[in-house]
Amino acid sequence: MSKTYKSGGLEVKALSTISLEIYKGDLIAITGPSGAGKSTLLRIISGLEPPSSGKVVIDGLDITKLSAFEVAWFRRRKIGFKPQEALLIPSLTLLHNVALPLLLAGYPLVKAEEAAERLLDRLGIGDKIRRRPSEVSGGEAERASLARALIGEPPILVLDEPTTHLDEDTAGMVLELLKEHNERTRATMIVATLDEKVFKIASRAFYMRGGKLILKSS
Repeated sequence: MSKTYKSGGLEVKALSTISLEIYKGDLIAITGPSGAGKSTLLRIISGLEPPSSGKVVIDGLDITKLSAFEVAWFRRRKIGFKPQEALLIPSLTLLHNVALPLLLAGYPLVKAEEAAERLLDRLGIGDKIRRRPSEVSGGEAERASLARALIGEPPILVLDEPTTHLDEDTAGMVLELLKEHNERTRATMIVATLDEKVFKIASRAFYMRGGKLILKSS
């Protein structure tokens, strides 16, 4: 598939033709400079925007042929997405930001809150669960955003720079959590990152430049 944006009468190619097959349980790392197309690729894989050409097939289903409602329903069941920025809901506490996917799936409030609190505690911010996004640091908001993607253990996780705003020790803790989660649940993970430590836990690593994806040698 490929992606081209139109801007002021000009066409800007964000992604050249990319062909990629990802297997169940893979942990894929994608690196490359800013503007290389990493975030665009992740958004297309997640069904958040369509490709200009080609298709995205998940479990035998071409999600590019689904309606907006069908894509939203599919994403809720299959995909946990962490954007590059935290994008938490400002009016909700960290606890309820993280619990929200379970609440939308019909979980009772108490069970959703318990699951969210366990994840936030595991990520080292269990003491901040009653605070709102504006009341915590950028790194703490990033961890809450990651917890929101992980909650409910979706079979596919798409994570855009999950360790970028974290100090070395916290980033190491997050990577250990992702590795353990991948091994325990066999969730498929696609991670865009500038953190070379991610490569150590990845089953495959790719380099992006100018919208092209290249297998990174070990």
